[in-house]
Formats: sequence, C-alpha cells, structure tokens
Amino acid sequence: MRVETTGEILDRVVEALGAVERRFGGDESTVRHWTSRFRSLMEENRFWPSGRVLNNCGTRRPQLASCFVLPLPDDFAEIFGSLAIAAACHRTGGGTGFDLSALREAGAPISSAEAAGASGPVSWLHLFDAETSVTMQGGKMRGANLASLSVRHPDIFAFIDAKAIVGRLSNFNISVAIDDAFMYALAAGESIQLVSPRDGRVVRSVPAGEIWDRLAQNAWRTGDPGVLFVDAINRANPLADHLGPITTTNPCGEQTLYPYEASNLGSVNLAAFARAGGIEWAALEETFADATRLLDNAIDASQYPDPRITALAVANRRLGLGVMGFADLLIALGIPYDSQACLDLIDELGARMRRVTWDTSRELAAERGPFPNWKYTGWSEPARNCAVTTIAPTGTISMVAGCSSGIEPRFAAVWNKDVLAKDGINFYDEDLLADLCRRTGMSAEESLDLMKNKPLGELPLAPAERAKYRYAHDIAPEWHVRVAARWQRHIDNAVSKTVNLPADAPVSDAAEVYRLSWELGCKGTSLYRQGSRGRDLLESRSETETQDGYRQSKALLSAGSAEGTAPR
Repeated sequence: MRVETTGEILDRVVEALGAVERRFGGDESTVRHWTSRFRSLMEENRFWPSGRVLNNCGTRRPQLASCFVLPLPDDFAEIFGSLAIAAACHRTGGGTGFDLSALREAGAPISSAEAAGASGPVSWLHLFDAETSVTMQGGKMRGANLASLSVRHPDIFAFIDAKAIVGRLSNFNISVAIDDAFMYALAAGESIQLVSPRDGRVVRSVPAGEIWDRLAQNAWRTGDPGVLFVDAINRANPLADHLGPITTTNPCGEQTLYPYEASNLGSVNLAAFARAGGIEWAALEETFADATRLLDNAIDASQYPDPRITALAVANRRLGLGVMGFADLLIALGIPYDSQACLDLIDELGARMRRVTWDTSRELAAERGPFPNWKYTGWSEPARNCAVTTIAPTGTISMVAGCSSGIEPRFAAVWNKDVLAKDGINFYDEDLLADLCRRTGMSAEESLDLMKNKPLGELPLAPAERAKYRYAHDIAPEWHVRVAARWQRHIDNAVSKTVNLPADAPVSDAAEVYRLSWELGCKGTSLYRQGSRGRDLLESRSETETQDGYRQSKALLSAGSAEGTAPR
C-alpha cells in the first residue's frame, strides 16, 4: 500500500476543511484563502489538529472527533446499544468515556428470574474492555476509554480496586467522581452515605477517610483511579440548567462531555513563538484565531458514528483547542517550570488565548450563526461554540511538531517513549546537548555520553544555565498541581496533566496531590508513580543509544494515533 507524503496529507486535510467555507456562502476566493491559511498553520509548525483529523479528514470515513462520551443507563439492552456505538467510535480512532453511576449495585434485584442479582458496574467494564481489544486488533492505534463512578455509589470500593492488578482493564483509565460535600466530610472526619441508584435507598454509611485512603493507595500502586471534581466541572458548565450536570470526561480527562457528545482536538505549538527571550504575541494570537476557525470547520466536515452524536455535536459545537510545547517555551525564556514566573506566564498566555478564541467564536456566530443551545446559556452575546479551549496530552502531534507534550515538563535529559517500535523511540534534550557543547567545547557524541551517564546537577554547566532544565521528577508534586490549576483558570473545558511521583514517594503524597488539586480548583487529576506498572510509557534512559526522535516521529502522520486518548 502506498504511503502518503507529508505534503499529500496536508493537501487532503486542508482542502476538506477549507471546502466547509462554501456551506456558509464563501466563494472560491474565500475557500482558497482559508485553505492556504490552514495549511500554513501546519507547514510553519504553529498548530496541528489531532491525529483523527490528520488521518481521517478528506477520506471515505471522515470521522474527525478524537473523543466521545456515551451513556450507560441501567438497562440491559441500552448498555449493549452503547457497546455497539463504542465499537464504531473505536473503529475510527476515537476514545470513549462512560459514567457508570446509574448502574445498580452488585446484588441488587433485577427482573430476570434466573439471576440472583445484578452483577454491578465493574462487571460491565470487562465487556467494554474486551470490545476495545477486539475492535482495535490490526488497527493503527490502541483504543482508550475512561470510566467514572460516583464516590457515593455502593460499589465504590470494588470500582477503586478494579485495576489493582497491573494489566487488568488495560484499555481503561478509571476515575472517581467526587463532589465538594465529600471533600468537606473528609476534612471534618465525617462519614458519607452510599446510595443505591436503583431506588435512592441508603445502603450504608462509610467514613469518607476510608474511601480516600483506598483511593490514594490504588493510585499510588497502579496510577488508577484518578479523580474528577464534578462540582468544579459544572460550575463552569454553561448548559447545566438546560442539559443537566456533566458527569464524566474523555479518556484523558480534558474534555468534559455530555452523553452522545463528541469533540475534536488540536493544539498550538507555543515553542514556535519564542523569539530572542520573548514571545511573538501577534503571530500567536493570529494562530489562536485561525486554529479556532479550523476546528469549527472540522465539526461540519466530520461524519459521526451515530445520528445522536451528530445532533449534539452540532447543537453544542464544543471545541478542544489547546497548547503544546509549553516546557520548550519556558526553557527558551529561561523560566523554571516550578516558579512564580512560570505561573505569571501562564496567566498572560491563558488570558490572551481566552480573549482571542472567544472573539473568534463570536465573529463566527455573527457570520454563521451561534450554536443552537446558545439560547439556554444566559450569555449576553451569541457565540459559535459552547466551549473552545482545553489542554490535551498531545501524545502524537507533539511528536510530529517536535515539541514537548501539552503543558508537561520535559521528562528527562534522555528518555524512551513506548510507541511505534518494539523497543519504543529514544529521545534526548537537544537544548541541553547544545548548551553542553557550547560550554565544554566537546563534540555532540561526547556531550550526549555525559547526559546519559551523569545527573543534571553534575553536568558542567553554570547554575543559571542548569536552572531552566526542570525535568518531570525534578519538580515537586505540588508544582505539577499548581501549573495545572493555573492553566485551568483560563480553560473552558479541562486540563489533562499527569502529576509525576518518584518511585520512592509515600502513599501520603498521592493523597496530598488529589487534595491540593481540589483545593486549587482543578476539574480532575491523575498521577503516576514511576515504576508502578510493568513498563512505563516514558522511561529515562542513562545507558541507551539515543537518536533524534523528531525525525522518527514524522512517520506518525501516516501511522496514526488517537490524540488525547492514550491510557495514562
């Protein structure tokens, strides 16, 4: 089979997205104008849409959404209906989220005379996990799901333990949906009531601390569960009065979605705008505006796997525009990741991003009409989209762009990413290598050997040169949380950010990460303690031959992967 060139991929994508302009009265000159502008976003490495857009746009199966949420009602036939839709989503590369909270608890009465009682929410996870594995066999990427369960569900302990054995439910992330009242009960040392979703009956009372301890222990041991703070999610939800509360998210937690809602993703490469110790603000703002239009066009260019998904995608027109290359920008500016200067920069970046993207959404509403559910928001001005911004992991497109992923710090001076090849892809910090060569006069090979065999603190660099290199495990967990929380202040949807813990971190660190995340206003959090799984997605390498991962990653444009759907 012939593989597309990079130029052919870009042509296919931008021609399909530019053609959407005709639907809103654009003439051929307008179509050419926006097709050219969309292409320049990628040619100049300023912005990349997700792997779904790059792989599917302009093809016979143009499903462009990266993520979906599907309902799981307490009904046997409807659960299997959602299973079929999930398979259709996975087949086109989308990740799916499910809230299990409506399912009756294990042992609860059911109508079948042959059964002793309901099997409970966790049992259904295994069915959906098996579907994902079967659907994705022979595909270009691994499937991904997220399941959430209310902290007040009677089966909450079984859910928290669902991934206690490493390797179980490998296609799922799981998160506990926690409300503010639970956190207040936890602080006060009080109990909460576990309530049957079948009839509202109180099953039992449990100390909030008992649930919290089990949650922290499992997260420390395996990386799951994460947490979703549902009250924080819905305080920022403009459609809560009309459609009810949002209860779950996509697999990596950045898109808060209703059942049958979908969203596309794309991210601006912040590193592309670093200029001589500053930021090229005008070009960055122009990129935010053009990327917003591109993603709005992608809604109309997409063919969704179910008419109910199509209807809600159009009714809400939710976008997922984010950023990547943040750590690279910090290094270019000489700003440590764990510093007040970093938080100040986030405020400036976030404020500009919010202003420009919402100005663009309002301009699109004037040009094309607002999203249909706008009339239920109470907003004074029409907008094209119910939400615009998010922070996704950018696992694929950051490799294509050759930049750091999402808002994460760089992982290590030398590291391996478990993707594509059997032994993964090896990377090194090219900026650190250049600084070493310049400071020592050594060759690149000699400097790289130093990077592989000495910790950062022992490298022959001046303190000021070394200070800007702050790798994932050099940063205290609290600063991972502070960076995520500061970005969340400016983001419409949510923020996907992994809090990295060293292998020797105590369980109490996991509990503190989750508590601080709630206190600082995060909508959700996940953490990962190094070495707590059989093989880490990212591993630092000190004795491994390395090469430029950026050159290798160009193959991802044709190999494909779901953006924002990799299991944590």
